Amino acid sequence: MKIDDLDTQILENLQSDARMSLRELGQKLGVPHTTVFTRVNRLVERGVIDQFTAKINPHDLGLKLGIIMIDAHPSESKKIAEEIAQHEEVQKVFRTFDGKIIVKVVVPNAEENVGFEEFLKKLDGHHMTVYPVHEVVKFEHTIPRSLLDHVKSERTKRGRKQKEATS
Repeated sequence: MKIDDLDTQILENLQSDARMSLRELGQKLGVPHTTVFTRVNRLVERGVIDQFTAKINPHDLGLKLGIIMIDAHPSESKKIAEEIAQHEEVQKVFRTFDGKIIVKVVVPNAEENVGFEEFLKKLDGHHMTVYPVHEVVKFEHTIPRSLLDHVKSERTKRGRKQKEATS
């Protein structure tokens, strides 16, 4: 999908305030709200925008965050990661090329790490290292404008190279 400057501006604004009306966003960007509506729908249809949601910091609700590293054989890591992703406590799952699985979980902030112990029972049988998070220093979910611009410029370069190759 081609992402141009308007798409980048739309993404940047929606990341900071997804409650902003498309009419208001159009006024802010100096384009008709119908254009913004069309662009946002296209970004949703193509999977660039996954959902519009509230950002909630689990620590502020008294919940506990944890990072779990699981050592799995590379040939088994995809299956294991998909199984782990099914648990409701799991927020994010990442796989590395060498088979490691990195899992971010949110559990009740019970005494003596009981929340983690209960969750870890569900993962019994996997070699893992658990890191309960003591303090959240930065809690960010947005993609910085500089990276959005980078994506846009890389896609433009690829498009030019493809045109040159077919000419």
